[in-house]
Amino acid sequence: MDQSWINASRISDVYKKGVEDFLEFAKRNGVGINGRYFCPCVNCVNGRRVDIELIREHILFDGFLNSYTTWTWHGEVIDLPYGSEADKSEYSNMYSEDCMEEKIRDIGEENFQQTHVYDSLKDNSTTNLYPGCLSFSRLSAVLRLFNIKARNGWTDRSFTELLELLHEILPKGNTLSTSHYEAKKILCPMSMEYQKIHACPNDCILYRKEFE
Repeated sequence: MDQSWINASRISDVYKKGVEDFLEFAKRNGVGINGRYFCPCVNCVNGRRVDIELIREHILFDGFLNSYTTWTWHGEVIDLPYGSEADKSEYSNMYSEDCMEEKIRDIGEENFQQTHVYDSLKDNSTTNLYPGCLSFSRLSAVLRLFNIKARNGWTDRSFTELLELLHEILPKGNTLSTSHYEAKKILCPMSMEYQKIHACPNDCILYRKEFE
């Protein structure tokens, strides 16, 4: 979509039309939750969900975040680097393919302090989500679900309820975890926890080390 309007005068017709086109784009791609969408104004910087009318007001009066050029939070899909239709098909298969086993192998067992951690990750990366499933391993499915959980701010309880439902929906014999605790153990074997680091809303700096 044309984004030249972002840097136009906020009182111009070009800017106002651009705002309306953006809002229609967001609504058309169905990325809202209960009619609320991430607000890309210079103050909210996609940090909170508000209704469409408030987004319109924020963008018109405060301005649109000019560094937000790929509208991933509002349904825009990043273009894949392919040329021909054959390349497109091949690249799409590569993009959706579970490559976790290859990545873990590239890291190498020798780079894990504990061998059983490597074995656990490798085992989960090669275990099919359900018999005959070629699209997801147990590990890749949990990674994808945790990614959605983080992006949408789901609670641990709601995540457990989703896992329980998906476990019932999937074919019998599936290996999907049925609780947040079990799923987290797959990603963090033997309590290998991740560290949360605060960041500037404008993606300028991570507040770590001397900036903590």
